[in-house]
Amino acid sequence: MANAPPNQQQSYPPIRQTVVTPPPVGGNTPTQQPPVATTPRQPVNSVGLRGDYANYPAMRQFIGKMNNQHGFDIAFLEQTFSGVQRDKEALTKAGAPTEGQVWRAYRPIFLTEERISGGVDFWNRHAALLDAATRQYGVDTEYLVAIIGVETQYGKNTGKHNTLQALTTLGFDFPRRASFYQKELEQFLLLSREEKVRPQIFNGSYAGAMGLGQFISSSYRSYAVDGNRDGKRDLWSPQDAIPSVANYFAKNGWKRGTGVAVPAYVAGGGYASIAETNPKKPSRTLAELAAKGVRPQGAINSAKVSLIKLEGTTDEYWVGGENFYAITRYNPSVKYAMAVHQLAQEIRKRKFGF
Repeated sequence: MANAPPNQQQSYPPIRQTVVTPPPVGGNTPTQQPPVATTPRQPVNSVGLRGDYANYPAMRQFIGKMNNQHGFDIAFLEQTFSGVQRDKEALTKAGAPTEGQVWRAYRPIFLTEERISGGVDFWNRHAALLDAATRQYGVDTEYLVAIIGVETQYGKNTGKHNTLQALTTLGFDFPRRASFYQKELEQFLLLSREEKVRPQIFNGSYAGAMGLGQFISSSYRSYAVDGNRDGKRDLWSPQDAIPSVANYFAKNGWKRGTGVAVPAYVAGGGYASIAETNPKKPSRTLAELAAKGVRPQGAINSAKVSLIKLEGTTDEYWVGGENFYAITRYNPSVKYAMAVHQLAQEIRKRKFGF
């Protein structure tokens, strides 16, 4: 997506982005669109499954499941999947080794001048929407901005993979996580039916995440809201994406004004046994941390806290509260959550000077 000129409203693509038209089957002409399953329907005669997944028994089982459990029309599903082409790039990306980066290498990816200044610009352009979401859901504004900045650079990079094709590919050609992606494909088809749009039109990441906040299908169904009350939950639109991110945080325990994380000074040997490198729900008090030699270097008002360890040549220690844990519900990584936190702080400093 092209960058918007400074101080001008950036346009975002509507939910109807691209169309992947399946080859004609069962008498459809090339100009006809396949039927849309807007409501559960009774089984109909099979029209035949063609294309890349025609000979996949697992696909037949999946179609049967969607028919039996959710009332999808078999002919509709066969036509839909007959038009799916294997997404080889999604397979390559999903299968790439995940090399763990130390925090000092991870941080500069997200704490950039472009993301900080872009965050201030996004805040200024959508101030009314952000203020309304903060009031309604009780989520600090800078974190709503930072999530969208980390995920898509404020809508510039929402993904170019066809979501139906990516989820089908990973659900049936990526055995290691086939179960997860088939469940997300199930959620995606339910989502398209609920939103009354054809499943072929969605674009997103190679893993099926969509919109400014990169919601996977199950999260889209659970947390997306119709912010502008136009009858659609369009996560490519700031009017819906901003309150949807706020709703996600609120439903995962965000408490406004209690802080997120502060640096910690550690001493002695007791702290090592309680330091967390993976996200866990906070279960300790500040007094318990103090007894282990942990001293926060700032105020945090969370009732429960954790000692967070960011590994590197020189390890960093932070005290994280319940809001820090809420960020890890968006992405289960302490480095991700810390990047969001620090970007949010930098955006706020740049906007207000403190």
